[in-house]
Amino acid sequence: MIRPATAEDLPAMAALIAAAIRDLCHADHHGQPNRMRPWIAANDSAALAARIKDPAQRLFVTQAAGLAAVGGLDWRDQPEGRGRISLLFVDPAQQGKGHARTLLAALEAELRALGRTEGRLTATNTARGFYLSQGWTADPAASGGALLGHALQKALA
Repeated sequence: MIRPATAEDLPAMAALIAAAIRDLCHADHHGQPNRMRPWIAANDSAALAARIKDPAQRLFVTQAAGLAAVGGLDWRDQPEGRGRISLLFVDPAQQGKGHARTLLAALEAELRALGRTEGRLTATNTARGFYLSQGWTADPAASGGALLGHALQKALA
């Protein structure tokens, strides 16, 4: 079940994201705490609470005996018609069960419902292959790469 995130979800969402970063994103942080700490801090309960309160952002969760995945949208500072997938993390214990794919499709549908015809995101090294398999392509107008993330785009119309 996919639903909008609530304030009651904040501790579980922050814990899920921290676990996903620690356990699934080795290609990005290489086990180095100095790379993990700021990433986890940027997705702690306070940061997620600010996203829930921001009218230009939305957070969603997928449930399966607890939270299975967390995803977010953002259309602040985006040109007309464009939206951004701001985050997508899956519980390491739920990896490979389709939760990320299902939530990504729901996030794309939500952007369409908001009148957005183009999606953008910045993929980690870990997630890049997943997004490419879901129809996202490299964004030639953006910079990034292995250290800054891979800028991807998708037509949503």
